[in-house]
Amino acid sequence: MIKSRTVKNAPDRRRHRFLPYAIGTTGGVALAAVAFWFFKQQADHVVEGRADQYDDAIMEAVHRIDNPSLTHALHAITQLGSHAAIGTAAGLTAIAILRRGRKQDAWTVVISTGGAMVINTVLKNIFQRQRPQELARRIKLPRSHSFPSGHSLLSAATYPIVAHHLVQRRSVAAQALVHTLSTMTILSVGFSRVYFGVHFPSDVLGGFAAGLGWLGLTSLSHTVVEKGNSE
Repeated sequence: MIKSRTVKNAPDRRRHRFLPYAIGTTGGVALAAVAFWFFKQQADHVVEGRADQYDDAIMEAVHRIDNPSLTHALHAITQLGSHAAIGTAAGLTAIAILRRGRKQDAWTVVISTGGAMVINTVLKNIFQRQRPQELARRIKLPRSHSFPSGHSLLSAATYPIVAHHLVQRRSVAAQALVHTLSTMTILSVGFSRVYFGVHFPSDVLGGFAAGLGWLGLTSLSHTVVEKGNSE
């Protein structure tokens, strides 16, 4: 009976884990390694000019799309990657976690998002890539540099954690649905930056890679600290 009860409850314990801890040491290392490797590839392509060819081809194809309804929807979606939206989502999530007595988990959310904002600023100043020269579609051209896309970076580093917190005690089906919606949101934010002409596709891919890489490092550090405190 004891063995049967342990097996039955095991999936619940795994499902209720905080996302960085659920990824674990191996997952954190793997995610960070692959993501940062991909970021380096994108950065090399940008610096050496090899990204220009596929950037131009993709942007030309995307900018042929002229759908007022899509434009209106993407105006809202692109705001989900702004500092204000990301900061609000992370802040509310951290507060909700803190109210449940999980101080370290709350700090992980703050560090993940705050660190992503710092990384975004540092990388933009390192590469100093100019924004696309085409006229942006009814959206103000940001004054910051282009590579990597900050909206993409912050979304990739933050929304997976926010989504997990919302459904970590729900059914597996509910978790799958919300994480799928989270992924679609992240991809849509990236697409919107190209659609509005404020970023090259390589900026978006670089932002996704840097954000996921930072999420992997956050997971790794969180897991190490958790295991250290439990010993």
